[in-house]
Amino acid sequence: MTSDTRDRVLQAAGRLFAERGYAGVSIRQIAAESGVSPAMVMKVGGSKAAIFRDATPPEAEPVDREWERQEIGRELVRRIVQRREDGAVEPWLQALLGALDSPDPSQARQEFVDHYVSRLSRRFGGEEARREAELAAGVLIGIAAAIRPLRLLETERDWIIERGGAMIQSLIDEQSG
Repeated sequence: MTSDTRDRVLQAAGRLFAERGYAGVSIRQIAAESGVSPAMVMKVGGSKAAIFRDATPPEAEPVDREWERQEIGRELVRRIVQRREDGAVEPWLQALLGALDSPDPSQARQEFVDHYVSRLSRRFGGEEARREAELAAGVLIGIAAAIRPLRLLETERDWIIERGGAMIQSLIDEQSG
């Protein structure tokens, strides 16, 4: 097995899991999507749960430390729109699907809180910003769901970034006001 094969399988699995959830994806579907046999998919991952874990890692940093505070909301939404345009896996949807439909939903929820909510909270202004970070995470998941599986506002790129970014930014600014 080459690393190219592993990458193809994990990318295909990530896309399928992001679109259909854990229960809605079979090893055969991953195989068909990646152009390999089901046996090769199992060789790559060992189990469907292991493939899910490897194919759906959290986004490295939900908030880039270099972003100016007044641009965080816009940049978070811009990333979601850009991933849609690139056909890339959407980590906000993966987080939702993981919490609902992973092999271990409680672990997936805790990983989401640790990776996304806690980091947003720190960037927003510390633990006192926890409520705003939780609400922002919910809005970001909603935006990702609206423009990916629901396919709303497909031609409204700039509007989504500006309006969605303003919603997130208002939560961030609530902490500094």
